[in-house]
Amino acid sequence: MNRSLCRCGTRIEMKTSWTQANPGRRFLTCQRRLVAPFAQASLFIFLDIFIDTETVIFLQQNGGCGFFSWCDPPMCPRSVEIIPGLLRSKNTYEEQVLILQKNKKMLHVRIWCIGFVCGLVVMWIMKATS
Repeated sequence: MNRSLCRCGTRIEMKTSWTQANPGRRFLTCQRRLVAPFAQASLFIFLDIFIDTETVIFLQQNGGCGFFSWCDPPMCPRSVEIIPGLLRSKNTYEEQVLILQKNKKMLHVRIWCIGFVCGLVVMWIMKATS
């Protein structure tokens, strides 16, 4: 069987967990893992602990396959503690960059408008004095 296919024949995807318990930890999952009732809400059923038999049965009964496998080993407690804070800081800085870029664009528009108005005033003064 192809390694990129699940035991149910559906393609396997690699995703990254951004939960508090497993920040940045990669895992493999079947595309059918999206259970039909939850797929409409774009929710992905994700478990940070080992999948038990009841969960697999539930997924299979609701159109899901249940395949799940971690790619990366568990992180040390210190990493789990630090990474979420770093991600929040990064996101804050990215938001600030977007705001500054928008402000810069608006400033350029204002400068061009002021330059245009000044040009019109100079032309009007030159015409009035001739």
